[in-house]
This record gives sequence, structure tokens and C-alpha cells, in this order.
Amino acid sequence: MADEKILLAEDDPQILGMLADFLGGQGYAVIRATDGDQALAVIKNEEIHLALLDLNLPSLSGLQLLFLLKSHYPDTEVILFTGYAGLDSAIQALRLGAYDYLLKSDLRLPDLQAVVARALEHRRLAKANRELVDNLRHAQEELARRRALELVQIRRIGETLAGPVTCEQLFNGLQSLIWESFSLKVLGLELHAGQEEAPQQAYRLQDGVADTTFKEFKDWLKARLQVDETSGSTASLSEPAPEKSSFPAMLWAKIQAGEILALVGAGREVPFTPEEIELFRIFTLQGEAALKNLVLFEQVKMLAIRDGLTGLYNYRHFWEMLAREIEVSRRYGHPLSLLFLDIDDFKTINDTLGHPQGDEVLKTLAAYLQNSARHADVVYRYGGEEFVVILPQTSLEQAGEVAERLRRGISHTPIPLPTVKQKITVSIGMAQLAPEMDGEALVKAADTALYQAKQGGKNQVCAS
Repeated sequence: MADEKILLAEDDPQILGMLADFLGGQGYAVIRATDGDQALAVIKNEEIHLALLDLNLPSLSGLQLLFLLKSHYPDTEVILFTGYAGLDSAIQALRLGAYDYLLKSDLRLPDLQAVVARALEHRRLAKANRELVDNLRHAQEELARRRALELVQIRRIGETLAGPVTCEQLFNGLQSLIWESFSLKVLGLELHAGQEEAPQQAYRLQDGVADTTFKEFKDWLKARLQVDETSGSTASLSEPAPEKSSFPAMLWAKIQAGEILALVGAGREVPFTPEEIELFRIFTLQGEAALKNLVLFEQVKMLAIRDGLTGLYNYRHFWEMLAREIEVSRRYGHPLSLLFLDIDDFKTINDTLGHPQGDEVLKTLAAYLQNSARHADVVYRYGGEEFVVILPQTSLEQAGEVAERLRRGISHTPIPLPTVKQKITVSIGMAQLAPEMDGEALVKAADTALYQAKQGGKNQVCAS
């Protein structure tokens, strides 16, 4: 109780001394005042927990002091006492915030002790309740702040990962998100985009990271990627740092979609909070979802421009690319040629061997054309047993050399069928883009040359 201060304001020295001695004997720190000015000076210079004020004080009355106290120090409890009963003054005192109103004539020290104890307890409870309310308000504000931050992060995830049209753009965006959202020493990405492609990597690190530490982190991430390549597990997050790691705190996650496999790792000295671990998990899971959507988009796009049987580009894509190649040819003055191929007597193959064997012929021919065409040339299935080859920067004479090489190669290529080893031949028509031609005219010229090859005995090349 010694830390609880009581202001005792009474102009009667005898009563003042008696009450001060009594309250002091109870363990309270009592400060005496004999008039309103002294009491006001104490109020301004001391933190008062309870004020016992005589209603009729010189210079300032007890009600005036009560008003000043409650206006500036609302935590201070006030008990007013007076020598005569007055209902109006009692009501006014309680309305101004007094805890109790006592009559000196009825005042007994044990009763006073009980009232003082209750008033101080009331003060402690009110203060505790107010602190609780303040803490709850602060907690709500912090929760709202974190929620707003989470919403910003979710919006940034959408903006960063929804837009990329390539795998490289997606992973660059994911790296930027993680680097800007965490205080990291190093951030790394190891990527395999298929069995035949070389692994790719991207790293970010703070200034001051030692070369040996950085190398240890890179070696660990590469080794981890090789382990995960054989595990076949889906995207996962590991929280603790591995033994002998470069940094005491590390996070890593695996991202996989189809043949694309990536491992994202982050390291620093300070442990990650549960909120940071969860945010890292959200980033990587959203990154994996975006990657799967990207892979799916690429697959759908490829289905739209590829022939389902042969895997070559289809009729629709041929016309799109032909228009583009004609534009490039005219812009730079390069020659452009076109080959039109047709399998000789293909109807006979279908009629005698059946359509499944006919499909095998088409697939074998498509594979041969794809493997034998020059790097810059593009092969398309035009329809049925017809194929076209666009030859950029190729004159009609050069096209004839390519066509003759393909014709000879096809005639010596056996078709592995279940019952027989069939060989086929093709007739080829070729044409070169002329200044007055558009795409349709170029195709018509090659088709006319193809007709001439058919009429001339098949298994030959003719030019328009």
C-alpha cells in the first residue's frame, strides 16, 4: 500500500491529524493539505491515487477540486466528506465523479478504512479494464495492419504471377516477390526444364556474404535439387536448416509442373517467424500453381497448332506462318520457296493394308521430314497425305536441291508395318515467291507443280 498515495484535504487540524495518522497506520502514503490551494498544488505535482476532500475548504471547495481532478486525472478516486448533510451537494458530487460522499458526524474509522480500500480497488480495476481495452484495440489495429499487409501481398502475388507468359518471367517475378518480402542474406533458384535441357539457376545475395558461404549455399541447393529429382514428391516446404548449412535459418520449397522442376531456397542468420514461413509457403504454392497454368496453357496452345497424328504443325498454323514469312521476305528482300508433297498411291495403301497402317505411313513420313529438313525449314501437315515445307531465304534452285534430297531419302525409307515392310514415294511441287504473289498464289503455284509431277509419272520433283 505504501505506493498508493492519498491526498487528505481538511481545514480542521485535529481531524486532519487523526485521519492522517489512521491512514498512515494502514500503510498508505498520506499527503496533507489544509486548504484548496495546497491541495491543488499537490494534485499538480504528485500522482494521487485517492483524494479525501472536505466539502468546505478555504480558497477552493471540495467540489471545485473534484471537478479539476476528474477533468485532468480521471484515474484518481475522490471521496468527499462534510460536517453537515446536504442532498444537493451529495448528488452533485456523485455526478462529478466522486466515488463516495461521507458525513463527518457518522464517520467511523473502520468504515472509512473499508471505503478507502473499495475506492482504491475500484481504481485498480478501472485502470486494468482500460488497459485491457487499450490492448484489445492495439491488437485489433495490429491484426488489421497485418490483414492489410496480407491483402497487399496477395494482390502482389496476383499481379506478379498472373501476367508472365514464359517460365523465365514467372520465376523472375517469384524471386522478386520473395526478395522484397523478406530480409534475406541469399536467395537461390535451381531449375530443370526437362531431361534434355541443361539446368538453369538464378541467385540474389546481400553485400558482405562471403564467397565460401555463398558457394556452400549453392552447392547445397544443387544437391537438394538432384535429390528431389528422384523423389517424385509434390511441392513441399522444409523449415529447419540442414546440418552444416551456410546459414542458421533456411527455407526451401520444391516447385514442379510436368517436366519442369525447380527448388527455391532462402537463407539468413535470424530464425524465420511462423508468419514468414507461412508467407514463403504461400508464395511457392502460388508460384507452382502459376507454373502449372503456364504449362497447361503451352500444352493447349501446342494442341491448337499441332496435328494430332503426326505431331507436325497443322494447316491453320501453316497459313499463319506463311503470311509472316512472306512479310519478312518482302521486308528484307530474301527469297522464299515452298514445297508441296503428296504420297504416291496412298489410297491404295489404305485400301489394301487398312487405315491404321496408313496412319503408320503418315507418321513415319512426318518423322523423316522433321529430321531431314534443314534447321530453318518448317514442315506442316497440310491435310490427308499432303505435306508442305516452308523454306525461308531459299531460291527456287536451292529448293530443288532440298526437294530432290528429300524425295530420294523418302523412297529409301522403309515403313515398319506388322505384316510387310512397305516403301513409299512422294511427288513434290515447288514454287518461289514472286513480287505479285500472296500466300494463296504461292500455294497454288506449288500445288500446280505437284499436279505436273503426278501427271509426269510420280516420284519426281517439278517446279512451277
